[in-house]
Amino acid sequence: MTSMSESGGFDRAFAGVATAAVIAAIAAGFWVLGTPGRQRELAADRQRLQNLATVAQRLHERYTLADNDSFELPAALEADTLGRDPLTNQPYEYERLSARTYELCATFDTDSSTQRLNNPVVNPETERWQHPEGRHCFEFDVTEFPGSVY
Repeated sequence: MTSMSESGGFDRAFAGVATAAVIAAIAAGFWVLGTPGRQRELAADRQRLQNLATVAQRLHERYTLADNDSFELPAALEADTLGRDPLTNQPYEYERLSARTYELCATFDTDSSTQRLNNPVVNPETERWQHPEGRHCFEFDVTEFPGSVY
């Protein structure tokens, strides 16, 4: 028969080990997934990319529906057409480079090379959407479909 002090010591040791395991699991979760703030930044960057892809797809659609020989990109796009950043509410940037090429720019919170946007299989279509942290511009040719983000 065990005494009360031996049983209490076991309970305290078990509680200590269990507490350490929970702390280790939480730390591992943050290490693998990132903090909630990091997850918000990643979600905002994913939304930015999706917004830019939508604008590029709409411009490509305009091109395919128009008389392709005489098509020219507009000099500017309205803020409503460009969409807005999900956190700052500022419109994205558009710049016409030529009659058929243009840039779309956004400011990103993360570097996509540190967090893959797609599965581990390299997909050339999604590689065009890789970006550094900070302001970055993507160049498009309106005659080509811009590809998918993910």
